[in-house]
Amino acid sequence: MKYYIMRQYTLIEGSPAIDGVPDNVDSLEWIQGKAMTNPSDEGPLILDLALESGDYRGDIIDGFLTLYSDELKDALEKFGIDNVKFYPVRLRDQDTNETEGGYWLANILGLLDCVDLNKSKVKPWTTGIGYDFLSMVIDESKTNGLKIFRLKDDPTKVIISEEVKAHLESSDCLYGVELTLTEDYSDW
Repeated sequence: MKYYIMRQYTLIEGSPAIDGVPDNVDSLEWIQGKAMTNPSDEGPLILDLALESGDYRGDIIDGFLTLYSDELKDALEKFGIDNVKFYPVRLRDQDTNETEGGYWLANILGLLDCVDLNKSKVKPWTTGIGYDFLSMVIDESKTNGLKIFRLKDDPTKVIISEEVKAHLESSDCLYGVELTLTEDYSDW
């Protein structure tokens, strides 16, 4: 089975970015693959757009937190993905104080140790502690059947199966999204 890294394609002019997170949100906790509680008791979580954000809105906004568009959320749910919990957010323009919806904070459950280091290509760090990937191979037998998950070796990476990729492509909800075959991925 093939796997893909799914992330925001940030080279599109006008791509949005989030400017920090509210004090009650620990962004490191949100990438650990564990169940989180709704960060806002009073409706959608308000997140400030970075001042350099333009008008382009793709289906993913990455950064401190992972945000998925309404369309991407719906497509994942229609596929039967049940290990992602979604919490509504509103994006606030810091200049006008106006907010917009259409995005969800994605709590991806599943932090897996499933990289086959024997088949992957790695470059050890000079410190001897850690490595960079030159190519990454996922061991399907260690995915517990999950079709979307985060990597224990690098929890900032969201991995999807080729079935999810095909479904998302047919659902036309990959605007501004970069999908990289894990074998073609390199930290360099």
